[in-house]
Amino acid sequence: LLILMDAQSAITDPEGVTEQFTQAAPEKRLTIIDVDGSVVADTQADPSTMENHSDRSEVTEARLTGWGEATRPSDTVGQTMLYVAKRFADGMVGRASMPVSSVDALVWGNVLSFVIADAVALLLALILSGRMARSVLRPLHAVGEALQEALDGKPTDALERYQGDDEVRPILRYIDKLVERLGRQIEEIRTERDKVSLILDCMDEGLILLDREGNILASNRSARKLFGVREGEEGGSILLLTRSRRVRDAIEQVKKSQTAQVLDLEDESLAPGSLRMFLSPVSGRQYEGTPVGVSILISDVTALKRAEGIRSQFTANVSHELKTPLTSIKGFTDMLSSGMVQNKEDQQRFLTMIGVEVDRLIELINDILRLSELESATIQQGEERCDVLQTAQETAELLAPAAQTADVTVSVSGESGVAAISPSRLKELLVNLMENAVKYTERGGKVDVTVTPVPGQVTFTVADTGIGIPEEDRERVFERFYRVDKGRCRKSGGTGLGLAIVKHIVQLYDGTISLESQVGKGSTFTVTLPAAAEEN
Repeated sequence: LLILMDAQSAITDPEGVTEQFTQAAPEKRLTIIDVDGSVVADTQADPSTMENHSDRSEVTEARLTGWGEATRPSDTVGQTMLYVAKRFADGMVGRASMPVSSVDALVWGNVLSFVIADAVALLLALILSGRMARSVLRPLHAVGEALQEALDGKPTDALERYQGDDEVRPILRYIDKLVERLGRQIEEIRTERDKVSLILDCMDEGLILLDREGNILASNRSARKLFGVREGEEGGSILLLTRSRRVRDAIEQVKKSQTAQVLDLEDESLAPGSLRMFLSPVSGRQYEGTPVGVSILISDVTALKRAEGIRSQFTANVSHELKTPLTSIKGFTDMLSSGMVQNKEDQQRFLTMIGVEVDRLIELINDILRLSELESATIQQGEERCDVLQTAQETAELLAPAAQTADVTVSVSGESGVAAISPSRLKELLVNLMENAVKYTERGGKVDVTVTPVPGQVTFTVADTGIGIPEEDRERVFERFYRVDKGRCRKSGGTGLGLAIVKHIVQLYDGTISLESQVGKGSTFTVTLPAAAEEN
């Protein structure tokens, strides 16, 4: 208002100005002060009664700077007033004032409006900041989603789905390339890990990794199977798998000397029974962050040990079987060469006995060579064929003199069936089975051969009413030189290799053989061979 009054005229009209001010702001007070400080007009008091205002601070400040302001008690109205003064163009000073209480009332009257305005402003600020934060975090969320999909091995298009500001797109394209490269590397690592895991789990040998304290870090499927441990339960010390002191000492020796060790372990608590352990030191390698101390490669050598035992026993048996006729021959020849036998009949008897022993020796050597041949032989499946019924009948005719001498009846029955086997091998198989049946059947007994063709196979049985085989010997009768009745076998001229030859012939042609027997009632051998393919 003071500015408008000053702008109306270069010469101030006190009466006109006060009248306009009263109309415009009746609740406020206007005082016009002349150049000398005297009051020439006032809207709420008589100017003639008012003292000189030259010393008023707001008036002094207005004359110096153009504007002045002060708050103090008024001598005229007796209230604390807020004064604002302005110097007019002609040098007079216009001073507007109002009680401070009115100002306070005005402020408090607008507090609610201010609070509402502030609340609205705060709400708008929160909404805008939330939207801004979401817009800033959206690309980060897209990057995080892409990284998680890459770690999970899934194809990711999170960054492609993101539609955002062009300012971050160059960065996102660069991150997208990094995520794609990271995904390929993770997939390569996962593929390599799966490949190694597959190789280890497909190994027949067991593999165990130990840390430097002897605790198990990892093991493959074969190792868990050898020690009877389920997957996930193989942690802890190696001594939890085996209590063998030799294993513990070998591990300590490997760690101390840093040289490999080989250990054969016979442990009755283990299912395999015989294990061979190759212990090797490991340095500079870690498994899942833990240093590896020793690797143990484990082989089940139970079958190997058994084969070595059979080989050793076979060597001993061959030596014994060869020694017996050679000793007899040596004795007879020594007696003849020394002249101790003068009688022509005794000399002829000794020569006959030498001939028998030589024949026995030749038979034994032939059986050994035949068995060795069968062990190394290979055949082309489907190329050989033979009628089982016809061959059994021919074998029965071949053995008829021996059966007649032993007073044993041999009969062949059944249906014709063609098996995929060489005729010579089938005859050899039948001769061994039927000859054994005749040898071990008491006088007046019988041997029955029955041929039964079935789809894809030909089965035949050789059943006798002989002495039978004890249960404890049934698993071993197919071993080389194993005899149930040693005296009867040697007396009848057997070599102890007949059933071993039978077993190898059956295995050579992918067949099966089984035995059922009762002591004193007889034995039944059942052989099943693949049927020969039909001829075109």
